[in-house]
Parts: sequence; C-alpha cells; structure tokens
Amino acid sequence: MRRTTTPTAARVGRYGWTTGPDVLNQHYDLDDQDKAIVTMLRQDGRAPLARIGEQVGLSADAVRARLARLSGDGILRVIGFVDPRSLGYGCLSTVGLRYHGPIEELVKTLNGHPKITFMVQTVGELNVICEVAARDDIDLADTVAEAFGAIEGVREYEVSRQLKALKWESQGRPRPPATAPVEQARTELDDLDVALLRVLVDAPRSTFRELEAKVEAPYWVVRKRTQALFANGLIHATAVLDRVSTDPVTMACIRIQLAGDTAEGLAALAALPEVAILLLTAGRFHASAEVTCASPEDLAGLMLRMLAIDCVRDVSVLVYARTLVLPRPWRFDITTG
Repeated sequence: MRRTTTPTAARVGRYGWTTGPDVLNQHYDLDDQDKAIVTMLRQDGRAPLARIGEQVGLSADAVRARLARLSGDGILRVIGFVDPRSLGYGCLSTVGLRYHGPIEELVKTLNGHPKITFMVQTVGELNVICEVAARDDIDLADTVAEAFGAIEGVREYEVSRQLKALKWESQGRPRPPATAPVEQARTELDDLDVALLRVLVDAPRSTFRELEAKVEAPYWVVRKRTQALFANGLIHATAVLDRVSTDPVTMACIRIQLAGDTAEGLAALAALPEVAILLLTAGRFHASAEVTCASPEDLAGLMLRMLAIDCVRDVSVLVYARTLVLPRPWRFDITTG
C-alpha cells in the first residue's frame, strides 16, 4: 500500500482525524491483497488470520502486519456492530453542523461520545455531519442539545430523523438496523451479556481467553455466551473502510425535498446506481441519499438527474471532504433488568 497526493482526499490519522499538515491532500492506495483482506473481513470480522492468508496468498503474520498498518493509519477498523434497536435504541438520526473553528477541536470533543457513530467533514451549506443513535425522540432531543448545543463554534445544527431505509448497499458502512418495532426487536440481556458486548463492539476479534480475563467469568461460559451472541445476530463482526481516503471517487450526502406522488420517484431514486443508501427522513428534507460518483462532474450530472424526477423539488449536496470518525460500533449505555 502507498500514499499518493491528490487534491480532493485526505488521509485520516489513527484516531479518525488528520494528524498534521503533512497528511492533508493525500490519497491512501490499497493493493489487491489489501482489498482482498478487507473483503473477507467485511464478510466475517472474526475470520482467522491463517484462513485469510490462504485466500490472499500471504502468511498469517503478513496479514497481521497489514491489518496493524491499516488500523494504525485510521483507514480500516474491525468492529462488532450491534443493532441499536435490539437494545431499545430505536431513534437514529443525522445531525448537520455549521461549525467555525479548528476541526481538530470539534473531533476531540465528539470522538468519545457513545451515541455518535460516524462523522465526516463536508463541503456545502453544512460543513460537518454526524450520525447519532438514541432511545427515542426525547432522548434524541436531549442528546443533540447536550452533545452539540454547548460547543463553541457550532453556529447552528440541523437534525434529520431517520424513518425508513429504502436502500442500503454501502461498501463502507455496517448493515442497516432492523425494521421491526423497537418493542419486538429488543433483546433481554443479563450482566454477562452486556459485559461481553462492551468488549466485543470495539474488539470483536478477541479470543475466548482474552474475553475470559476481561469479564472475569469461566472460560466455558464465556465461549458459550459469545457464540450465542454472534449466532443470534445480536452482534455482527465486520470491517469498515475509509472510502473517502482510499477510493478515487467523489462521495456525498444529498438531501432531498419531495412533493406530490412520491412512490415512483422514490423507486427511481433507489434505482440510481450511484445511490448506496436512501433513507426517508423527518426534518427540513424528506429523504437523504449517500452517493458515490467517479468525479465531481459525475456528481453534478447525478444531481441534475435527481432534479429531473417529478417528485423531487429541491436537493442540498454535501460533498464528503474527509472522514473525521470512521463508522464505528455504537457504544450503548444500557443497564440490565
């Protein structure tokens, strides 16, 4: 893997944000073996290194070294993705900010927040967007006020409540949340389950012995419970990649205002090949799309094609400049019982 200069991309540092002026405007190249490793980890984040090595033509030690480098450079993260709805968090939203100040200060403030799962710097009418998980709308309002309201430099923020995922084919994001009602999706957990999940969301590749030491429970119990958590789909180990830095593409969030008969229009939007994610939202815009285009010119063409759809009345384009916080495991603050 190598780094090459490009005018439109920036490499993120170890903690998800640029570490100095020398890393700005750089593109992070992945070779074929890197890409094959990432593909396997997306399918199974707990895949043994030896098995990965057999598939990509490397030793287990060589795979380990590549993973350490990619993770250390902030390009790749292996996470344990927990569907927030299964734990009673049924309110997902996107918060856009108009921020004036050093971007590093904003990231330092928000990077450790348990309910903020993704953050990207953008070019457009908003210059930062974050994704937030909350229990319900009251919790969302409180979380947004607490997380963003007191930050110096945040001039304004705009909340889009996610209502329904119409399309989700992202290469760099965890799978969409369940669509079942919260009361049906929630899973009852005991203290050991929660202790294991708290470790596994950040370190899903932990061995049973490592988990045994961290949760202080018998090995056989830890093994059985961990296997059950993965088998039941409560947690899914996968890999997330900073596509803004690794792919020579233009990515953006396009927020869409709709009017009239929307059924055919939404189907047309979902059918656009550049659209990876399409959500119905509550807020100033009725829908939101994450898109990937080959170039800024192609993004302009996509915007015009969207505006030509009958029910689309207006769009707001937020071009991804650099990833500040990679999509990461949602860190829950639940209690049992």
